[in-house]
Amino acid sequence: MTLLNEYQVQQVEQYFKNNGIKKRPIVEDFLDHICCMIESKMESGYTFEDSLIKAFEKLSINEIKNIEFFTLKLINMETSFSSRISTLATIPFIFWGFTWFADSSGIGIPYFISMLLFILAILSMFGLFCLGWYKNFPNWSFPAIGFCALFSLFFMRITAPSISNEKLGFYAWLPFAISLFVSLMLRPSIDPLKKIIERIKNDPSLILFMFFGFSPFFISLFCDEIHSAWMIPVAIISTLILSLGLYMYLRSDKTKIKVISLIASGTLALVLTIIASHIYWKTLTL
Repeated sequence: MTLLNEYQVQQVEQYFKNNGIKKRPIVEDFLDHICCMIESKMESGYTFEDSLIKAFEKLSINEIKNIEFFTLKLINMETSFSSRISTLATIPFIFWGFTWFADSSGIGIPYFISMLLFILAILSMFGLFCLGWYKNFPNWSFPAIGFCALFSLFFMRITAPSISNEKLGFYAWLPFAISLFVSLMLRPSIDPLKKIIERIKNDPSLILFMFFGFSPFFISLFCDEIHSAWMIPVAIISTLILSLGLYMYLRSDKTKIKVISLIASGTLALVLTIIASHIYWKTLTL
């Protein structure tokens, strides 16, 4: 079998460039194919130059340009779609930011507005869980899984004075149970649960991403009982940091960058909040 030497391969690449095909992924995809066609022609007795011309007659430059156009268009559409989904997935985190702001700002926001924001923040997460179930739990829905589970566990030990002085216990799982019921009504199948396991097997970083969903609520707990304008920039900055971490995770293709995005954003937001809370209480006691 006749094989092209390095110089000949470079000539084929140059032929692509001379005809306006310069995008590296497209050149790489077609280079091997064209080289094989040339080698086959040379086996039949043609010269390299004649084989090159005949190969591009069979697969014309115009055809390759059309394929390049539609490939790049598809890539741009996928990038746009990915950016849009990544941005929308931060909405529940933004709701928690508003809740945190209203509860800790100390600027006289009415109680019913604070409670409304708190309820909306919870509903956004449980709603994302239902949507995730319906869509077979794509990656962007994993924070909702972690939030719903950890939120219910947390509130098992919380009392609701307006209802009872006893701990909520298993009643704390009622929102999760309702969400699961709604999800099964939308999609009566256990396939979404199988998809969770399948996706985690393919990408173990999703376990960390799952627990990351609870981070806005968890970090805001460090501002419990604080009602001061001092916490306004802290709530805003921490929410933006967490949202950026989530966005970077969904936009990245590399596991290492995904994990670093979550750990770095979560740690930074937590440290910022703890330091701000410490300064507030220290100042108050002076």
